Amino acid sequence: MNFKKILPPQIKSRRERVIFLKAMTTSQIGAWVDFMVSLVLFEFTPLGEVFSKAIGTTSGGFTNCCLNYRWTFKGNDVKKRMVFIKYLMVWVGSLCLNTYGTAVTYHLLSSWQWLIDIGFKSAGFFMVAQMIVSGVVSIFWNITLQRYFVFQDVDIRGFLQSSRKRIQNN
Repeated sequence: MNFKKILPPQIKSRRERVIFLKAMTTSQIGAWVDFMVSLVLFEFTPLGEVFSKAIGTTSGGFTNCCLNYRWTFKGNDVKKRMVFIKYLMVWVGSLCLNTYGTAVTYHLLSSWQWLIDIGFKSAGFFMVAQMIVSGVVSIFWNITLQRYFVFQDVDIRGFLQSSRKRIQNN
């Protein structure tokens, strides 16, 4: 199978494929940190799924940002302060999507009797919910915005001003 034919146009060049693979790798490392912290907190503390996931996502997000800045997108030509501000904006969206997406998916999965019948426990529902949600958020939110917004020299003030004007006009 020729994978180049099924790739979106923006990742058909060799350079873009390498960046995409690096982004997926750093995303996976960040997800491992996120999952391990979240699961340990969920299993061994009284924090529950929302706070456990929020703290895990924070840990994984910090790991992902550092790796992406140095290795994946090489944001050396973008000021660290601006990377931090833009990453924080994207990360807040990711935190909300991951935290509440995981909680909703967890509650949906834990209500399926057939999963309970085959032996799923609370931690199993939580891990499956995390995997589903983090995969979707990673590809469709994080990687896209990191590639084209966070680690690029984007005029953030102009972006925010034009967004505010569009909101006011509607």
